Amino acid sequence: MQWLKRAVLIIVLLLVALATIDFMLENQQNIALQFLEFSSPELPVSLFMVIAFILGSVLGILIGWIITTRLRLRLMVQNNELNRYRKEVDKLRTQAIKG
Repeated sequence: MQWLKRAVLIIVLLLVALATIDFMLENQQNIALQFLEFSSPELPVSLFMVIAFILGSVLGILIGWIITTRLRLRLMVQNNELNRYRKEVDKLRTQAIKG
């Protein structure tokens, strides 16, 4: 079963690579992007699009990792607090039985 998952992943990655290459070959017009007073050098449209896609993907992964890390830290703090309360409850139960 593991080899099937790996084969499907390889096929999907190859299809994405082929689609990207086709996109780049079909969009070779040179353009210069302008933002405020800044202007980029003239490069193919496809290059700007692929760079934007890659940067967006990396940024999305980074933000997801940060959010996941924050949630895991909060969960650890709450688990520690829960364990502290459980110990306190067990201690109070033991005192109630003895007293």
